[in-house]
This record gives sequence, structure tokens and C-alpha cells, in this order.
Amino acid sequence: MEFNELIKSKKQTLISFFLIFFLLGAIFTGLQTFKYSASSKLLVIQEGASGVDPFAVSRSVEYLSGLFSQVVSSNSFFNLVKEAGFNIDRSYFKGDSIKQMKLWQKTVSAKSVENSGVINISVYHPSSYQAKQIALAVNHVLMTQNSNYQGIGSSVKITVIDEPLVSNYPNQPNLLINFGLVVVLSLIFGLAYIYIFPEEKYNIKLLHRRARKAQAVKGSVEHDFLESAGNFKNNDLNQDEESGNSLENRGNIRNIMR
Repeated sequence: MEFNELIKSKKQTLISFFLIFFLLGAIFTGLQTFKYSASSKLLVIQEGASGVDPFAVSRSVEYLSGLFSQVVSSNSFFNLVKEAGFNIDRSYFKGDSIKQMKLWQKTVSAKSVENSGVINISVYHPSSYQAKQIALAVNHVLMTQNSNYQGIGSSVKITVIDEPLVSNYPNQPNLLINFGLVVVLSLIFGLAYIYIFPEEKYNIKLLHRRARKAQAVKGSVEHDFLESAGNFKNNDLNQDEESGNSLENRGNIRNIMR
């Protein structure tokens, strides 16, 4: 049997695999915490480099942007953000320092754009307000205290080119990515299953079973209805027969009296 024909004959099995993975994906997504995002962009600038080779300056700025991106996830930077004077809910970062750092690294992401000196900052939090407060604090620390992490001095400046923009809806977990994974995984496992087990006895027909169950329930209801209707009709016939007998008896009595 050709594979195309096998796929046509196993549509119910493939659909069943999709439904199974869709259910698992929905459960997995529902168990995750939904978070808003606050995204901003920073630009690293090195001043006072007029007599220096532009290529060397560009490489230096690129190096610094990559360095600052790595620094954001550090414990010292986390402490500076907490003390930056913004309205950050510290109770969100519970537990010991190890747990706090794990949560911090899930909360804040910094990525440098190659050959540009641009740093993309993303903050994820269940509260949109807290996401923005943390993003503002991260930008503030990078702009005012970056000298703690570089030895060039005050010639390095960081400026905000995009203020923190908060999403209108939670975008973690990413529903589109999760649905895409459901489709891909259901196809991979479904096709592998029908290829390894092409026999009809290994078919999986969830929808077919549901249809059969619904048909059985429908048939049972129709049978009960017809049975009730038959009983009702028989009762009417019996009542008519009893009425006829009663009238006949009355006629006999009248004849006797005459």
C-alpha cells in the first residue's frame, strides 16, 4: 500500500492524534502563568572617539552592548534594580537567592543586536504594571550605573531609544507557538504510528466512537418513544373496548326490563 493511500485510509487515526495532542497542549498551556511583557530598546554610545578608527569604535560598542546584555541577568544587577527607587513588588521574588535569581532570569531578558550597539530589553510579569516598573528600573540602572561593569569610564553612554511598551494582553505562554507544536507533534507521531502499525486493528477512531455512542443514545430514545406511543395506543383501544362492552350491557338490561 502506498503511503498516500495509507494516509487516506487512516484519517480518523491522524485526527485522533491531533485531538490527543491538542488536549495535552491545552492542559500544558493552562497550567502555566500568563504574563504581560514590557519591551524597550537602548543604545550604547561611546563619546570622545573622534580621533579613533570608526571600525574600532564600532567593535567596542558592540562588545559593550553584549557585555551589558549579560550583566542584566546577574545578582548584583538584580540588587541594583530593587534599590533603583521604582515601585517594584519585592514579594514576587520569593525564596532564597538561588530561587530569586532563577525567577529574575525568567522575568528579564536582554539581547544585543549584532553590529548596532542596540540592546533589546524584555520584561515578563503577571502584572502589566509591575512589568513596566521593572523595565523602567532596568533601563535606569543601565543608564546611570553602567560604569560598575565597564572600565572605559564616563565616555560610555546609554540612552533609551524606545520607552517600555506594555502588551495589551498576556503573551506568555505564546499560544501560536504552542498550537504550532501541537500540529507538528501530532503529525510526526501520527504518521509514524500509521507507518509502523498499518493494520486496521490498530486504528484509533475517537470521533467514530463518539458518533456511535451518540447514535446508540438516539436509537434508545427513539425506541423508548415508540414503545411509549404503542402503549398509549393500546390503552386507548382497551378503553374503547371497555366503553363498547358497557354500552352493550346497558342495552341488554333494557331488553330484559321490557
